[in-house]
Amino acid sequence: MNENILLHEVQPGDTLEKIGKTIGMTSDQLKDFHNSHCNRMDKLWFDNLVGVRQIFVPKAYKSPEELIIEKKKELPPPDVTKDFYADNYSVKETFSNSLGNDLVIEYKININFKINRETNLPYLIADVRCYDFTKNTATPNDKMSLISLACMESIYPISFMVYVQGKISGIFEFEKLRQRFEKRRPDLEDFFIGEIYKTYLDKFHASLENQEFILKQFSSALLYQLLFPKTEWFYKTNNWTEDFHFVQNSFHLKCIMSAEYNHENTETVETLLKGSIKDPFCLQEIIRGISFNEESDEPANSQVELWYLTDKKTKKMLEAEASVSLWNDNELYRKQTLKLTQDEEIS
Repeated sequence: MNENILLHEVQPGDTLEKIGKTIGMTSDQLKDFHNSHCNRMDKLWFDNLVGVRQIFVPKAYKSPEELIIEKKKELPPPDVTKDFYADNYSVKETFSNSLGNDLVIEYKININFKINRETNLPYLIADVRCYDFTKNTATPNDKMSLISLACMESIYPISFMVYVQGKISGIFEFEKLRQRFEKRRPDLEDFFIGEIYKTYLDKFHASLENQEFILKQFSSALLYQLLFPKTEWFYKTNNWTEDFHFVQNSFHLKCIMSAEYNHENTETVETLLKGSIKDPFCLQEIIRGISFNEESDEPANSQVELWYLTDKKTKKMLEAEASVSLWNDNELYRKQTLKLTQDEEIS
């Protein structure tokens, strides 16, 4: 017999309602429980137990309402906390197209929450740094990759302001990014010599004057949309509409979203979010980030999936995955996948 089930010896005057009250069940709930565990000939049909010697009862009954409350307690908290994050994650990002030319980029990401000395602010400050990049398993060695990575490294860490309900709201002390770059630029110019490099450094420097542009670059990236989810996503029970960037630095699209939760594992919870595009934009509008201001005859077919694995006890994000797909005429045009895995070696 299941260790969570007991055999109750029926006493004179017992009824399903009377027994049920002692363990927090209604008579119908107790009848259904017994009938789901007994032999066909021993099923109960009435509330009275005349002629019945034994019935099956749960050792620790929980009502549907209690189960809902219990499951909510296993989910991450409704507000963002530093405890939701590991210090370090390994990242694998894959770009696929219809030609089968996959590009795989792997790197590490470090997250460090600052102590906010101001109280009652609606955001936390998270310092984020990406490093140790490889491209198709090799260290990048082409000129543009080298200077791009060097420029980004010169301004790390980026201090993001993260709403307590999730999502990036801004960059904390944005002007410090430009100051860091200006301080390190002479060293970059000593290494990257030539007109092409100078043009790139000038353009990168100029971009650091535009806070709105830089914020969009980061907040529209798949990495940061996955890394800083809205906390309400872990509690959704009905479909809803969500803004999402399918292409970095393009405009956001409205998606019809749904959520599924799996609590079966004794230690972790899985949260799966699925969305399909609602806005009638064509593929070229999405790719170029420019609206043609007219409804497309061939709206793009796009889908997004976000998956989170969180610890029931610590509420920490152990793993997360994202997938964004764009189709053109029922043919896959572009697919981007990204996986975050807690780096146990250095966390």
